[in-house]
Amino acid sequence: MISTPRVSLQRVPNEKAHRIPDVTKASRPVPNAVGPATPSGPPLRHARPERRHPLLSRLGLAALALVLGLVGAGALAYRHMQGNVQRHDITSLLGGDRPGGAAAAPIDPKAGQALTFLVLGSDSRAGGNNDNSGITGMRADTTMLVHVAADRSRLEVVSIPRDTLVDIPSCTLPGGRQTRAETGAMINSAFSIGGQTGDVGAAAACSIRTVEKLTGVRVDDFVVVDFAGFTRVVDALGGVPMDVPQPIDDKRADVKLAAGCQVLNGHDALGFARVRKSLGDGSDISRIGRQQELVAAIAREALGKNLLTDLPSLYRFLDATTKTLVTGPEIGQLSTMAGLANSLRRIAPENIVFTTMPFEWAGPRVRPAPAAGEVWDALRADKPVPGTVTAGGTAPATAAPGGGAGASATPAAPKAAGPSESARGLQGTPAPVCRK
Repeated sequence: MISTPRVSLQRVPNEKAHRIPDVTKASRPVPNAVGPATPSGPPLRHARPERRHPLLSRLGLAALALVLGLVGAGALAYRHMQGNVQRHDITSLLGGDRPGGAAAAPIDPKAGQALTFLVLGSDSRAGGNNDNSGITGMRADTTMLVHVAADRSRLEVVSIPRDTLVDIPSCTLPGGRQTRAETGAMINSAFSIGGQTGDVGAAAACSIRTVEKLTGVRVDDFVVVDFAGFTRVVDALGGVPMDVPQPIDDKRADVKLAAGCQVLNGHDALGFARVRKSLGDGSDISRIGRQQELVAAIAREALGKNLLTDLPSLYRFLDATTKTLVTGPEIGQLSTMAGLANSLRRIAPENIVFTTMPFEWAGPRVRPAPAAGEVWDALRADKPVPGTVTAGGTAPATAAPGGGAGASATPAAPKAAGPSESARGLQGTPAPVCRK
């Protein structure tokens, strides 16, 4: 009988294979831990997968999804708001005959240089802005020079009455056509002349050339605010408290208000800014005073809210604000807006000063008074401009020359001003500050 040899089942060593450790005499290793070096090879890595608690895994994934969601939402919100702002590069339309001659001062985040912007209130009532008033055409009912001090400690807003008679230079339209220069024209017609093709940037360019010719102050950039979109800004703030000097019932402005302190919604705030014929002396000058009070009240309301800690309110406010703007290429960038806003975040409301160009009456229109030169000199030298009211609702430390708004003569046969109207605006006496 042939005996079958016993076959050994021992594995033949393979020099290329990993050595299998003897774990029978050792405690269980920590999964995925690196073991000590063996005499014949490198430290051993065990392939046993780590067991994670299912709840912790789900929480980790949820946290990651939340972070990615916030980052994605932030990027989408940034793109959305940047898309709201219509930016126009008008450099080719401004020409080379400008004050100062040098390139425009850099805009924040490079602080340390004064900035001057032209802010125009576009009150076109076409399309969705139609209020059935019968008023048509591209209009600039508000013209303001906004000066930001180099050290960011002051902000001055100088209103130029829309009825101011000025010389309008020849302006370049899209396509290269030149407009005819005009003498003794109302300053707000510059916006219409430049915007006759429907291009808001060209309208702003003609207004800038006209304001620079009038003042000798170089304008660094421009902002055109859509009056109809302005309603969304006020509504995003939850309304703005205002003291209405007397009852208003004005069909042209589409507003009806009682007298006294009240919170105006966007529609009523726009009507209050527009009203002219039925309140005060019916002039644009008295309306300027009310518009300045309204802008000051909006500034108080925005500064009084801690929007940075209330993200939904911040988003609503920024979304509404950016939808109202047409700007130049620099100030229209959200990063530039954020840099400028950050450098102005500690400015005291009392250092935001509003005033009106000193003027003399020329029949129903006005002309710049000699004292206006003092204002333009102050802006060019980055010196404080005397004002009539501050964003804090108080009288400024230095009064405007010529008595408040600078009126050096009475208008021809003006309407009688109401009792509260005559005590504010032109006289430099601030309106009562209302609170919510």
